[in-house]
Amino acid sequence: MQANLEWFRTFRAIYETGTMSGAAKQLYVSQPGIGLHLNALEVYTGFPLFERTPRKMIPTERGKLLYQQMLNSLLCLEDIETRFQRKSGTDRATVSVGMCVETFQQVLERHIPNLNFNLIMQFGSNDQLEQSLESGSADLILTTSKSAGNGCIYTPYTVERLVLVAGRNTDISGFQIQDKVKLNDWMKAQLWYSTAADMGVLNLFWENSFGERPGFVPNYIVPNKFSIIRCLSEGNGLAVLPDFLCKEAMDSNRIRKIWEGYKPIENTLYFGKRKQSLFMDEIEQIEKMLIDEFQ
Repeated sequence: MQANLEWFRTFRAIYETGTMSGAAKQLYVSQPGIGLHLNALEVYTGFPLFERTPRKMIPTERGKLLYQQMLNSLLCLEDIETRFQRKSGTDRATVSVGMCVETFQQVLERHIPNLNFNLIMQFGSNDQLEQSLESGSADLILTTSKSAGNGCIYTPYTVERLVLVAGRNTDISGFQIQDKVKLNDWMKAQLWYSTAADMGVLNLFWENSFGERPGFVPNYIVPNKFSIIRCLSEGNGLAVLPDFLCKEAMDSNRIRKIWEGYKPIENTLYFGKRKQSLFMDEIEQIEKMLIDEFQ
């Protein structure tokens, strides 16, 4: 008896929707068909994957283990399927690119209508993007770190500097870098913005300048860095942001750069790609677009 890929698709759909009917709707198949797939997979594995209750399918410990072990492989197979299936109209290459959402909005989003190939965007942390590249689910990533080996190459793209910015209505009369203690106290007394994904940036900036953690939680945790810029443009407060993301807002005086720290913090952004790819022409086209944005 050989396992069928559709059994694993069905198992995943039941696991994620919690019901047989939900899985049937997600996969556009009949509910009896869902039951047949699940029964076949349970016979194949030799143990029950769900505890059946009147309202919900509850995964067993074996079911949870199977889900964790098969999910990445199934996602990779589905990604390959998406790339190679015939699209409507003329055939077009499909390229998957990963970066942080703010960088996408700042430098790549405007170019999408002019692309002559399909694009799938991925967003995540550096570790997540590097894992996607190594597993083959991403063709090109933009990251501030690089891993060695695994058939991937990393090329320097640009350098970002972390800067302390203030809202245009912020009173910075008490800001003075000559007295480190007074500066530390003044900064702690201000309103602060951050994102949930970038809490470590504030810690890094503070430790680099004062040799300690800030010891407080920002007042406002917002969805992304552009939300911070928009909020600061209308009010007061402070935030630590990459300079290239807020350059336009600083140039138009919507926010003010007030400090780079006693020791400026710079991060190199790298292009990451595999040494061999079917989409080298498309990847080079995207790289050129991004490089031109910083010239």
